[in-house]
Amino acid sequence: QGEPRQDGAAQAGATEQEPESGGRQDKKFELHMDMAGFSPEELTVRQEGRKVTVTGRREKQSTGEDGDSFQEYQELRREMLLPAGLDLEAVTCSLCSDGQLRIEAPRLALQPTEGKAIPISIQAGEGATQGDTAAKEEKELGR
Repeated sequence: QGEPRQDGAAQAGATEQEPESGGRQDKKFELHMDMAGFSPEELTVRQEGRKVTVTGRREKQSTGEDGDSFQEYQELRREMLLPAGLDLEAVTCSLCSDGQLRIEAPRLALQPTEGKAIPISIQAGEGATQGDTAAKEEKELGR
């Protein structure tokens, strides 16, 4: 149960934002999480491979008008898996003034591949002997 699911971002209340210039085709992945009420000092973000863990802890103490003391403690933990195809060494994180925590990572460029011929192997059917198969293959190929 400690392992996050593939759709961990949706499970954690986070949303993947589509950058203005083209969504998934863009060169950057963005994940937004509502962390309103937490200061940067109260948040930690850890990355282990594709797994990102966001933890928020805050404690508030106050005294009421009647002299009673109150203590409020809040802890939040969210885990999610970043999608494959990101540069995991270049993940960044920022907290916006509206309380949105933004996790960003550039997408890896797909390497263009040159066309190549893929050889076709001929496999013998069951019950055929190796010698019979080789002769039959040569005959079928017109050799």
